[in-house]
Amino acid sequence: MKKHLPIWQSAVIASMLLAGAVPAAAASVDTPGAAGSVSASDTKAATVLAPLRLVSETAGAKVAWNNEERTVTLSLGSDTITLAIGKSTARINDKEVELGAAVQIKDEKAFVPLSFLTEALHTAVSWDPQTDKLIIPKGDLKAAASAFASHWLQGDNESAVSYFNEDLKKSLNANQLHSISQYYTNMYGPITGQLGAGTASNSVHENVYLTYETQSTVPFQMTVRFDKQERIDDLYIPPYYSPDTYRKPSYDDSSAYVEKEVKLGEGRLVLPGTLTLPNKPGPHPVVVLVHGSGANDRDESIGGTKLFRDMAVGLAAEGIATLRYEKVTREHPFKSATPTFTVQDETVADAVYAVNQLAKTEGIDPQRIFVAGHSQGGMIVPRIIDGVKDVKLAGAVVLAGPTNSIEDVVLEQSKYQLEVSRERGLDTSILEQQVAFWEQQLKLIKDPQYSVDNLPKDLALSNAYWWMDFRNYSASEIAKKQDKPMLILQGDNDAQVLAYHLDKWKEALKDRSNVEFKLYPKLNHVFAEVDEKSTGAEYNEPANTPASVIKDIADWVKKTK
Repeated sequence: MKKHLPIWQSAVIASMLLAGAVPAAAASVDTPGAAGSVSASDTKAATVLAPLRLVSETAGAKVAWNNEERTVTLSLGSDTITLAIGKSTARINDKEVELGAAVQIKDEKAFVPLSFLTEALHTAVSWDPQTDKLIIPKGDLKAAASAFASHWLQGDNESAVSYFNEDLKKSLNANQLHSISQYYTNMYGPITGQLGAGTASNSVHENVYLTYETQSTVPFQMTVRFDKQERIDDLYIPPYYSPDTYRKPSYDDSSAYVEKEVKLGEGRLVLPGTLTLPNKPGPHPVVVLVHGSGANDRDESIGGTKLFRDMAVGLAAEGIATLRYEKVTREHPFKSATPTFTVQDETVADAVYAVNQLAKTEGIDPQRIFVAGHSQGGMIVPRIIDGVKDVKLAGAVVLAGPTNSIEDVVLEQSKYQLEVSRERGLDTSILEQQVAFWEQQLKLIKDPQYSVDNLPKDLALSNAYWWMDFRNYSASEIAKKQDKPMLILQGDNDAQVLAYHLDKWKEALKDRSNVEFKLYPKLNHVFAEVDEKSTGAEYNEPANTPASVIKDIADWVKKTK
């Protein structure tokens, strides 16, 4: 599926990287040679020389070396700054300026007067020649994030780790950072100049969003998460680049609701979330929105769609509150990655905690709490129902939740993509290899000699423990033994969870009288209407959840006691 990960895409990509299961690639550090090296301390005492690349990249500038001419060009905004090794002048656009000292080489790095860099790059970052460390003004998190990235992308992983807090250092060390840089260099080619940096806060972290130019046509993105002490608490690196083309739905009436930034849980893996409340007196029924596979954000953003945001604003207009939150593998990717990470850690525990927390939340009716899971989240709904012990759960909604085991669904998705490509007359050689790969992996996963206590060594998937813990799981088999009211919704044009799964839900739950089902023509896996056969490539196009789906959920919630 073009640029989109299938349902099985485990949110533990971080653990794959930490385990070193990444392709090897040569690190690319574009610095001038060491010929003619001199000590930076040999200059006048009044002139502080600072490392050109590190200070420049910390300021957000792009650095390009010309080794033949022994020059370096800095690009920042509309300014272009050119310097030459051994010369004490520089050219800023078309103007020549004095540096105060010549550009020099120390330990294969170019050093220039700090005063020139701070003025030319409009930065307050400084340099301590006694400790050989950057001095970053308090509160300048863009500079701190950019400095970390500069160290990391230059291969100075020990310095990069020094920006981490003690908690993250337990989960991510210098050697692991090196493996990660190799992986992404192999994927993108050399990662070069910074294209942009932005900041945003949530209830848990101060976040800096960095985007870098690469040798490929696809930018490299990274989110650097800071704690309240301005230390790096975690990193989020998207598995693929996906531009945000989302547009608000026509039914989004901002006067109909209020949104509150909240915290979910407690301890080192607390999650930020959004409680959306109808803009009228409560208490209100509430729906907890449970993500599908992958490191999803609270909106479940995929390309041009945000299923959970659409549901939140749509249900608010119907008088129903919602809680949506960042998935733990998105907010704490590396800290949450453990050798025994399971779907309980990934999804179930946080959803159960959300239900319990809402029962004590002002404005919420504790007798009218529902959960709604999408895709893998829908598959997990029966586990969530079993996990809620201390409060009343009024009912549950399943959106495109498969009934087969996760490993069977993976193979089914691969075969579907192969079938569609054959229908279109495309080259299917790679897809045929993919199907063969999954068939081989499924044999290992389903082999009864293996278990969480005896993991298959030949399994080529990240986090074998996760797979072995989750294998042979059937949502419908668990649900048939439960008694909570359920609403099960399915798109008839779903390329990831095929429409026949709704029939399997019906068959499994035929003896239950409090379950309703609905199939929507044209709707794909992200609950957007598509006229042609869905492949997943259409996810990049702006689309919204139809108002009719929102209304169906709202009507069911209102009548379910």
